[in-house]
Amino acid sequence: MSNNASTAEGWDEEYVAGRWAFLRSLPESGRYGIIGMWLNLTNSIEEVLDIGCGEGLLYERLQPMGVKRYVGMDLSPASLKIANVDPEIASLRAGDMHTFEPEANERFSAIVFNEVLHFAEDPAAVVERYLPFLKDDGVIALSMYSPNKPKSGANKLIEKLWDATDDANKWDVLDDYRLTSDKKGSVTWRMRLVKPVV
Repeated sequence: MSNNASTAEGWDEEYVAGRWAFLRSLPESGRYGIIGMWLNLTNSIEEVLDIGCGEGLLYERLQPMGVKRYVGMDLSPASLKIANVDPEIASLRAGDMHTFEPEANERFSAIVFNEVLHFAEDPAAVVERYLPFLKDDGVIALSMYSPNKPKSGANKLIEKLWDATDDANKWDVLDDYRLTSDKKGSVTWRMRLVKPVV
């Protein structure tokens, strides 16, 4: 896997060049489907904050399921221009997950981190940073690409985040997946749905 961009300009170049267009392919859809069903079955699909939303693919998959309000945030302004969203439902904002702040009094029934936490040195700290933006009874959906090398940096980050969310005093783990796509040559994602313990 080649290195990803690290700046907004770099991400913009990659989106404009079509590097991330493959995310629209059918073999990528499984994790979006799991996230959608999680939000549906926990009655948390009403107001969704999607951190690292890219081209708004999660919005496209949640829209037929009845999402009422969607806020997508991404480091790349170019990705947001590619997104095809209904402005009555969706708001797209450029920002960095480490510093992003929703609008005043904006709270969400679900916050989704879909393939973005690999870009944090401390994923658990980033997730905790968003807790004030979660409504009572809200959920947080996590999805992270897990390379086949167990000792990879990505897997170490997953391990740190999973260890942090295993803390039963802080988190209720509602579901936990290891999703593998045979079509994509055994590409695996680790996925977890959590709710903060109040």
